[in-house]
Amino acid sequence: MSRASDTEKARIERDGAGPVENAPARTAGPPPAAGAGESRRRGSQLRRLLALGDWSALIVSLIAVTAISAATDVATLFWALLFSPAWLIVVKLQGLYDKDHRRIRHSTLDELPSLVSASVLGTLVLDGLLALSPVGPLDPLSAISVGVGALVGSFCLRGVLRFLWHRLTPPALGVVVGPASAADLIARRVSTHPETRLALVGYLTDGNGPAARELPLLGSIADISRVAREQVIERVVVTGQEMGELAAERLIEECKAEGLALTFLPQHYGLLGPGIELNRLAELPVLDFRFSDPSRSTQAMKRGMDLFVSFFCLLLLSPLLLAISIWILLDSGRPVLFRQRRAGQDGVPFTMLKFRTMVTGAEEMLPELIDLESLEEPAFKIRDDPRVTRSGHALRRTSLDELPQLINVLRGQMSLVGPRPEEERVVALYDERQRGRLAVKPGMTGPMQVYGRSDLTFEERLAMERDYLDNLSVLTDLAILMRTPRAMIRGDSSH
Repeated sequence: MSRASDTEKARIERDGAGPVENAPARTAGPPPAAGAGESRRRGSQLRRLLALGDWSALIVSLIAVTAISAATDVATLFWALLFSPAWLIVVKLQGLYDKDHRRIRHSTLDELPSLVSASVLGTLVLDGLLALSPVGPLDPLSAISVGVGALVGSFCLRGVLRFLWHRLTPPALGVVVGPASAADLIARRVSTHPETRLALVGYLTDGNGPAARELPLLGSIADISRVAREQVIERVVVTGQEMGELAAERLIEECKAEGLALTFLPQHYGLLGPGIELNRLAELPVLDFRFSDPSRSTQAMKRGMDLFVSFFCLLLLSPLLLAISIWILLDSGRPVLFRQRRAGQDGVPFTMLKFRTMVTGAEEMLPELIDLESLEEPAFKIRDDPRVTRSGHALRRTSLDELPQLINVLRGQMSLVGPRPEEERVVALYDERQRGRLAVKPGMTGPMQVYGRSDLTFEERLAMERDYLDNLSVLTDLAILMRTPRAMIRGDSSH
């Protein structure tokens, strides 16, 4: 069959004109693409490593409790070790060995709730089996100690093992199926989230128009099998913007035959937001969208964390704050702090504090450098700003100039994590949709600081912040806080 014929049949299916007549049924053909085999092999290896880590954590916890507790002896340890595989079965039933290869992005922090559940159930199962043995069950304190020790050990070991695994293995190769605009969007978002472990090699489309800027065109959608084998891809990211039901069905069958993982981008993701949960309605797969503010308990926990962390950081970092103050005085004189009115939660203004990184009178020099009235979008960044002092360059590159904002956090004007506070004159240019980023307190750090890329457009940055707002939780804040020091050291946070 000719290439033109294949393309025409794909077009007919895409436009919904009906199935392709006389299309040959798929028969036993060549084995799946090499990328699928590599994906299965790596998935199997990682599962074994995680199981070994969980088992090691349990064994260390059992030995530690036996050594410390007078109520637990060597005989109990022997029987507990004999029954320890039951613990791994419980962890397996919780799905904790099967998510890395299914999800396009998965971290140890994501599975913490499941790890807690597995530790509780595993402790109960292990203690129940010990009750049937000659030594009898563990005493309550020992059982709790074993469970907590195994939980902490598993969480730490899983984090270390995944870190090493990601450093030692290459990312999965993938392609985008969809129009050029979607390919550019996905490529740019993936580049700001390296933890997705996905390297896009190109895109496939049946549409016309300008080519994508971020990815090369590899062919039409009908070429998926050829591309899978030539490029050794493991995952296909599909946008439903140019395919009918029959074309999508054919694509799924091709990917299934090649052993490729599939990721679908919902067509209306930009309107509905990313606060999505997969659910079932009368056994039909559906996507649920949340449209609600964070609960009071979440807000209370977030504020409690803000108070605790900001207070102790101010105490612990006081020598560093003093050293930076002296450096600024010696470099460019007074004042040490820079005060500026910024838009806070719901647009309420407050005075934000920073270490001064520009020459005195920098605000008056701004109209000479940029025309706010001519901005195409309500955001700006001046490259090689001549107003920045010598000390200011280093402070900005490491984001140390932001440390005085711990005082703003302590006062309740800011949060540790949130969208960055913007100047009032810039916020005045926002439309109603863009003002949505003002729904929460601005943060010292946020998704842009740990995931962002300096060449992102305002709309792309807004989408990243919207993702944070729609999925706001204490765990999300903790994940961003843990990634912030690395971004500061590498200079990635200074956008």
